[in-house]
Amino acid sequence: MSKTPVVVTGMGIVSALGVDLGAFSAGLRAGRSGVRKQEHLASAGVRSDLCADAAEPEFPDLLALPTYTSRPDRFGLRAALSAVADAGLSSAQLQGAAVVFGTGTGGAQDTEDYLRGRLGGQSPPVELLISHQPASVTDLVARVLGAQGPRATVMTACSSSAIALSQARDQIALGRVQVAVAGGAEGLCMLTLAGFGALRATSPEACRPFDVDRKGLNLGEGAAVLILESEAHARARGARIYARFVGAGLSCDAHHMTAPHPEGAGALRAMQAALTDAQLEPEAVGYINAHGTGTPHNDAAESAAVRQLLGARAAQVPISSIKSMVGHTLGAAGAIEAVASVVSLHEGFLPPTVNLQTPDPTFGLDLIMGEARAQRVQVVMSSSFAFGGNNAVLLFTQP
Repeated sequence: MSKTPVVVTGMGIVSALGVDLGAFSAGLRAGRSGVRKQEHLASAGVRSDLCADAAEPEFPDLLALPTYTSRPDRFGLRAALSAVADAGLSSAQLQGAAVVFGTGTGGAQDTEDYLRGRLGGQSPPVELLISHQPASVTDLVARVLGAQGPRATVMTACSSSAIALSQARDQIALGRVQVAVAGGAEGLCMLTLAGFGALRATSPEACRPFDVDRKGLNLGEGAAVLILESEAHARARGARIYARFVGAGLSCDAHHMTAPHPEGAGALRAMQAALTDAQLEPEAVGYINAHGTGTPHNDAAESAAVRQLLGARAAQVPISSIKSMVGHTLGAAGAIEAVASVVSLHEGFLPPTVNLQTPDPTFGLDLIMGEARAQRVQVVMSSSFAFGGNNAVLLFTQP
């Protein structure tokens, strides 16, 4: 079946590198890390409180937000408003748009505050629980934008927003909508800090993906939104096109609740599926924006999958992980890294993996170290691999 070509016409982002696209791009180019001791949670006793906090976003005075919104709600709305403005879409053009978001814990921090208050003998407002549901950010964005098209929320841990982008692309490719507002949002909470600490996945020092001495990940928070359109719709209104969204591949290896398949079997299937969807061969891939968590098992499994996919070219295709700069943003990671991938295509540079000093010699990859690499590529692969083996790989090309 013939599918409608899908393009990216707008982007918005909130991350530890800043609350706008320019700051994010500049941070990636400079190899600046936003990882620091987190400040807004009482995190005594956790394995590591080194995190990539995002700044609280600001909104126009005329925008009437609900009385109670969670941090990820506000992150997601700010990113969505920025993306819409970047794309130059009118209210009329947004009316039939799809809204699809991925998230990990929703407004769990507010739920924790409510429970803490109740256990302490207080009577906190029950409205704190409004944003607990994962769909809260999706509903808020759709309501503020006046978008009345299909609406969905994806919650598959660290691949959530990559799958959300894939679903939004499907809505356009199948001719159901012309425009989609898609992305992810995540806020830090004690559930994630304590949970990942209990798994011994967090690092007490700045994470160093793909390093022989890697010790784990640093958690992060933020949001990213991409405006997707059918190419015909974008060109008819004279929109600037950042990139084509040409392929998406999903898989579930179900190897373990938390650990990846040691040989990267599910990751490889997702990569291959994305290339098949895009009608491209592995030889076309020019850069890989890796999942790259910095945990021993994840980096090894991903590297194994890349070697199997690329064969003799594995040591010639640049690869890096921006989680070394923005942290692991869980449900928002796929969208944030999709924005980084499109920025790489559009601006002609490949971000580094900061803190990487001694690449693991068993990986055999072209790992970008130290500083960004000035290099134009035609095809970027962005990978997101989650608990339970829920894998998603996205492909973007030059317009």
